[in-house]
Amino acid sequence: MPIVLSFDLRNYQANEHNRIQSFFERLGWQNLGGSAYRYPRLGSEEPVEDWFNHVIPALMLLRAYAAKYPDRMASYTLDIQSSAGFSPAAGYGAPPLPSDHVHFYDPSNPSFGDRQLRDWIDAVPYPY
Repeated sequence: MPIVLSFDLRNYQANEHNRIQSFFERLGWQNLGGSAYRYPRLGSEEPVEDWFNHVIPALMLLRAYAAKYPDRMASYTLDIQSSAGFSPAAGYGAPPLPSDHVHFYDPSNPSFGDRQLRDWIDAVPYPY
């Protein structure tokens, strides 16, 4: 079941929008036009949404962007009808993986580099 995110930015630079598009696409989200994204991509053969490796990192990056530039996120909507899980016994889903084991997709806009995204995912600390 899809996850659809749309947001409106203001006072941003073009390269910021390009990087946002790029990291969403690298993480398997489909750009629906402008600042609207869908996960999984329409027609995807993924058996289950990969929340820990594709959904959460994308939302964390957008949150980090909005926190760094609080005057740029004018609004957003996030609509979810989803089911995800991981069961090694059933061979279902995936655990949180090191970034080198996460499948990244080819974005239509490569502004957010593959290595930068992998490094960021691996660098998010657990605070305790």
